[in-house]
Amino acid sequence: MQYILQFTTLLLLPLYFIASVWKAGERDILSWSLKCLVAGAFLAYVAATGRWDLLSYYARCAFGLLYLAALLRSGLRVRSRPLVITGERGWWYSYALHAVLLVIFGGFFSWAARGWFYSEAPVSLQFPLASGWYYVGHGGNSPVINYHNVYDSQRYALDVVELNSLGTRAGSFYPKELSRYEIFGDAIVSPCDGRVEAAVNDLPDHIPPATDRERVAGNHIVIACNGVKVLIAHMQRGSVQVTAGDAVKAGQLVGRVGNSGNTTEPHLHLHAVRGGSGTVLKGKGVPMVFDGVFPVRNTTFKHRNP
Repeated sequence: MQYILQFTTLLLLPLYFIASVWKAGERDILSWSLKCLVAGAFLAYVAATGRWDLLSYYARCAFGLLYLAALLRSGLRVRSRPLVITGERGWWYSYALHAVLLVIFGGFFSWAARGWFYSEAPVSLQFPLASGWYYVGHGGNSPVINYHNVYDSQRYALDVVELNSLGTRAGSFYPKELSRYEIFGDAIVSPCDGRVEAAVNDLPDHIPPATDRERVAGNHIVIACNGVKVLIAHMQRGSVQVTAGDAVKAGQLVGRVGNSGNTTEPHLHLHAVRGGSGTVLKGKGVPMVFDGVFPVRNTTFKHRNP
């Protein structure tokens, strides 16, 4: 069901709003302007909050270009019309309806945009994936763009996938074969100099959509560094290269991306905490920045490390 909703939100509704602007032939400029603003506010909200790795990262830009083309076409058609037409019965209904929709969609976008900022002191880390075009599917300081945000310890957690040349995360929409996910088996490097506090290496990689709700992190490591504890989760079975007590250096190979634990498809989960009592599923989540970038949904990293 969630994928049907994603398909509708990412494709059908944007096309509907773009078409409404393309065909716009309102009797006055104010009506046309309100319709275009409503469509633009909705498209901005979807651009910020949509999981574009499911359809294509390029579609996000394509819809923006289509909207601008529709805006130009319909603008040329209504440019000579009066600014406002009043006097007819119920003339204000359309203005009021579009104004309400503009407030609603604008409010949704503002709610999402709040997730691009943070107030706590961040921790500076090295991006933990060695080579590829990586996409943040969940990240930021708002539950609209990061479902982890409602949990104190995972407030700034990241879920990262890899994109192929078509801008999607896998060879088909939701394949069963783990190897068809671009990120599966990718090398993971330590994001910092530190010491390994925990390591698990022997849990199975599940075939989507199977999950393990008992051992949520799956194969994982916890690294203490820079005053925080960093969890790297859902690693591939047998790939973990370190054990508890080992010292690690930033950029050192520590394992590979898998699909173990409470995950419906291969991805890298990463979060950092301060405090807590022996587990990174407790404590206070800390914002993470990579070369000065605070990742949120739709942030990409391309070949960040050698």
